[in-house]
Amino acid sequence: MFENVGRHNRPEPQRMAFGNLPVPGTKAGAIVSIGLVVIAWFAIPVAQPFILGTLGLGAIVGLFLTWLHARK
Repeated sequence: MFENVGRHNRPEPQRMAFGNLPVPGTKAGAIVSIGLVVIAWFAIPVAQPFILGTLGLGAIVGLFLTWLHARK
């Protein structure tokens, strides 16, 4: 089924969006994402536990993927 799919073939980057705001996978996109988190932190106090949990889970998954990539 996946015979023609190479492991290291890199497709064109997909454009992800937060609502109607495109957030590319660049440093500028990271700044926009951090800004949205800061705004949500102060504007929606009920969301603070969710934001903390998301940051913690993202850090764990990110560190695991970094470790996995460095291992190869």
